[in-house]
Amino acid sequence: MSDNLVMGIDIGGSSVKGGIVDVNTGRVVGQRCTIEHQPLPRLARITESIMAIVHEAQFEGTEIGVGFPGVVSDYEVFNGPNMGDDIRHGSLVDSLHGNGLSSTLLNDADSALYHAIRNHKEYGGTETILFVTIGTSLGTAVSQGGRLFRNIELGRLLNEHGVHIDQTASVRALVENSMDTRSWANNLSAAIKRIASCISPEIILLGGGITEEPDSWYDMVDAGQIVRLAPDSNHAGLIGAACWHHDSKNGALRINPI
Repeated sequence: MSDNLVMGIDIGGSSVKGGIVDVNTGRVVGQRCTIEHQPLPRLARITESIMAIVHEAQFEGTEIGVGFPGVVSDYEVFNGPNMGDDIRHGSLVDSLHGNGLSSTLLNDADSALYHAIRNHKEYGGTETILFVTIGTSLGTAVSQGGRLFRNIELGRLLNEHGVHIDQTASVRALVENSMDTRSWANNLSAAIKRIASCISPEIILLGGGITEEPDSWYDMVDAGQIVRLAPDSNHAGLIGAACWHHDSKNGALRINPI
């Protein structure tokens, strides 16, 4: 298989998404595949889903980039609050290696932002970007001058009432609390403002599955500054993870040391 084709995987709290990515163009080749799972999936379930996606996509290579919902290094998981307890340290990378795949890990929000700054010129040189993924929780990522800072997790900040902001502004909160859209959008706006106060971004990008159907809520979001839907919506995470894996192996990462 061509060196420019890498399998991209985006692990979320409710599903695993994946597809073959042309890292030269930053685009998915063929269809995106999605496999849902129950809350707190364990290592075996995540590995099974990834291998099923590899098979369904008819991926013949061995290179795979994985976006993970937690704090990670290239090869270790340090924190994954919406995953099973056995997905820690090098277990996921080792499990994929045992199935013949060479993989690297990147936080899922970082993956989506990396796609934006690497593959879309309008964001590659922006001074400071805050990326917020809206899903089971709220994920965050930050770049400056087209360089990514890894593992900037601000979705668990407290609001003025001492409540974690993701408990009122995530998609999980919207569904489980049977919230009306206006109230939820107000909570999301307040959460974004809280996060932005720590970063002072020039642009705020919003990602996650809910951004694929923004008509019912996006116009209600008011964060007091420029807010845009992230490029390529819910494909962004898997594309960014694949590109990160490729760039890491080839010494071409766009990253700021911390």
